[in-house]
Amino acid sequence: MTGAPAPGEAARGAAPGAPPGPWIVSPRFDLALLAAPALATAAAFALPNPRDGVPLWAFLLLVVAFDVAHVWATLYLGYLDPEERARRRLLLFLPLPLVFLAAFRLHQHSPPLYWTVLAYVAIHHFAAQQWGFVALYRLRAGDRDPFDRGLDKLALWTGALGPVLWWHTRPEAGFDWFGHGEHFLFELPPALRKDIAAVMLGVAVAWLARQAALLRLGRLAPGKVLWMVAAWASWGLGVAWIDHPLVALACINLLHGIPFLALVWRRVNHRWEGADDEPGAPRALAWLAQRRRWLAFYGLLLALGLGEEALWDGLVWHRYGLLGVEVQLAGALESAVVALLALPQTAHYLLDGFLWRLDGSNPDLDAALGLPPRGAPRA
Repeated sequence: MTGAPAPGEAARGAAPGAPPGPWIVSPRFDLALLAAPALATAAAFALPNPRDGVPLWAFLLLVVAFDVAHVWATLYLGYLDPEERARRRLLLFLPLPLVFLAAFRLHQHSPPLYWTVLAYVAIHHFAAQQWGFVALYRLRAGDRDPFDRGLDKLALWTGALGPVLWWHTRPEAGFDWFGHGEHFLFELPPALRKDIAAVMLGVAVAWLARQAALLRLGRLAPGKVLWMVAAWASWGLGVAWIDHPLVALACINLLHGIPFLALVWRRVNHRWEGADDEPGAPRALAWLAQRRRWLAFYGLLLALGLGEEALWDGLVWHRYGLLGVEVQLAGALESAVVALLALPQTAHYLLDGFLWRLDGSNPDLDAALGLPPRGAPRA
């Protein structure tokens, strides 16, 4: 899916790439992406543990406002962009019926198995996004060292999968990722916790030793280090070592959703700001992309997220009364509704691997973040 630059890209000035630097955008921008989830997580620690389920306010703030909203942000990167729709029509539209049919049949076969499979896919997606941020920092810093790339990737995935495997040694905790009846595909004996901890410690020590060496060489990327620490903390606190649902939601969902929303805003703002009078420019995107209209940009996503969750609540879960009515579904109709309501999420999981690739196939991403020219080696 490489293709040529989209029509109009030259007119908007796809920069050949900013000089190498330690930040994706700027210290203020980058640090805010980490500070917001960290502060929210610290606040969650001070709240009582809701033993009877997540209260509505926490569900709306920690799930809908950022996690569900970030899923809908994929609209801005393709479906609402006429140039991208024309350039990547097959990628954007072919997966929709295929993902829907696969979800429908799997849910029809076994709802718990459907949610179990989706939970494992979500775990991979969340960890892969964190690797994407590390890769962005590597690319911005001009780091082409294959040894460091391999060690960074090993460290990131160890920090994510280690706590997930630890979770699998605690069957009493339950595989409560979505809270919809999913279950562990496998369980591990508690005796393996020492081995999991030993592997994590060994990888952490090796990675930190390498970062100390890079610091002495003047090649340390502080943003990459902070993201690695944040990733390890989010998985450790969110799924392994803290039995507090609000802390888990803040750790996992906010670190995932807030940075994604910020980078989508950055891409859309850079791509369409000031293009109101440009022939062929989408009027709605050009209007939303103005720097002072970020609340409208986000408000649309929040409204879509609230609408989606109201339908989930009224048609499937019946927990918060968001829709105002409760409709009882069963059989094939329930499976079809679940597959349809989950389609934004499942399509996002698939498309995210293409819309954020660092191989030159996303020229607007390269331009917005000042990445090296198209065709440069991947980080």
